Amino acid sequence: MQAHLFGADAVLNLSEAAILLRVSEKTIGSMARQGKLPCQRVGREWRFLKPALEGWLAGRTEVDENADVPASLPVDASTSTIAALSEPAISGCRDSAFTQNRGQPLHRWVPWIAGFSASFVDGIFDSALRDAPRDVTVLDPFAGVGTTLVQALKRGYNVLGFEINPYAHLACNAKLNLRHYDVGELREKIDAFRQFMGHVVADALIEPLNQPPPKFISRHPFFSQSIERQVLFALDFIASERTDWIADLLRVAIGAQMVSFSNYTYEPSLGTRKAAGKSDIQDADVGGIIATKLEQMADDIAEGQRDTLGFDHNQSVTVLNRSCLDEMPTGAAGSASIVITSPPYLNNYHYLRNTRPQLHWLGLMPENQRRALEEESFGKYWQTVRCEAPIGLAFGYPRLAAQLDDLRQTNSEKGPYGGPGWSNYAACYFNDTYRFCQRMGSFLRPDGLMVVVIGNNILQGIEFQTDRYFAAIAEQVGFETVNIHVVREKRTGSSIINSTTRVGKTSAILYETALELRWRGTA
Repeated sequence: MQAHLFGADAVLNLSEAAILLRVSEKTIGSMARQGKLPCQRVGREWRFLKPALEGWLAGRTEVDENADVPASLPVDASTSTIAALSEPAISGCRDSAFTQNRGQPLHRWVPWIAGFSASFVDGIFDSALRDAPRDVTVLDPFAGVGTTLVQALKRGYNVLGFEINPYAHLACNAKLNLRHYDVGELREKIDAFRQFMGHVVADALIEPLNQPPPKFISRHPFFSQSIERQVLFALDFIASERTDWIADLLRVAIGAQMVSFSNYTYEPSLGTRKAAGKSDIQDADVGGIIATKLEQMADDIAEGQRDTLGFDHNQSVTVLNRSCLDEMPTGAAGSASIVITSPPYLNNYHYLRNTRPQLHWLGLMPENQRRALEEESFGKYWQTVRCEAPIGLAFGYPRLAAQLDDLRQTNSEKGPYGGPGWSNYAACYFNDTYRFCQRMGSFLRPDGLMVVVIGNNILQGIEFQTDRYFAAIAEQVGFETVNIHVVREKRTGSSIINSTTRVGKTSAILYETALELRWRGTA
């Protein structure tokens, strides 16, 4: 078959697209899977529009001037395939899954449901900052437990981060201060901790001084009785520690291991072991488990100090325990060369509630401050806005506003538990997205780069292409969408009822992309 036999507006299958581009079917299939061609998956097969392929081949993108989406993004691409905009400007975008961090020094300290891998960050640095001076500033406005910032620290870059969750901030800050620790002193303290725990646990007449946190209430006992006694002794040891950084590392170690010897589990949200088909944990060597974690941390600190030996000690390292949407720190305007981050997704994963054990047992939750933290968090939470009067967009975006209206009408008889409540949540999320993009423009230098890992989401059975909306919103405030990279073709994990592919209510596939955005100035 000759390429000229295809009609001007023909829909091509994989073999016909290979003929048109004069490459093998294997090459076409690989490029389609990687999102490097404009295409759509129909069932198990790929379909290509001839004009789109010709435009891609000529290095241009056909644009519908009336389309209410970024000019650089396809208007009607399927959810299972995001068409590439061009050859990637960042060649290092790899699978972003945080699970790759589980065995890596420093990153393995704390298990974290969100975030991305160190190799993903390194790939971006290798490409985007290859020839950059050492004094660049790397910003992560949703620092989590510090993947982006730790990798920046290792390269000698200046580091600026924000993390509103006190427990995640504790872990992130503890990692980033590694150059200031005395590893020998830490190892001596670990030995003292082992001896202390062995002594007090063995003597049934000794009672811990600490008490369970009064504000922490669970439907099922969080710890079995024997384990709770040991945890309280560990907290006694922390209370007696006068060296702040050692006390912080002790808190990180306890927080990292706490759920592992509790009657709860993350699968992926915090719930009882019994609900997951597992038995309660009646006893464990709490002191030994925590001490082993501390020894691992000490090894990682020693390695990190060797890696950063000789770096400029004027290197700026700042991580603030507050929202990135709050008042900008003095001198931060126009300081960042690159932003690498992953905001909370539009899936209502409740980071505060899922870290309640750590926040309460480690004394990190200010009295009566949970509600305030929920309201200050990016995107709010469904639980905080579901019962409010209808919330709309605070900026112009007709296509998104129409989809929010559709959501509001879905299951409207359920009130806040149906479309009306979820529409409020989604509107708050996108309003915060708009504010976030404005704030990042203030932080970035001219032509600064922002890489945002984000995925699509499903609310009440309706798919929201959150990544595409995010790019469009960024363009409204002065960013240019340079590229979009598919980093995970499939993902699972949504706590919203009737919102995942697993319930069979929708044919949409959850994917994850990295948006590459360039700051061009106020639009």
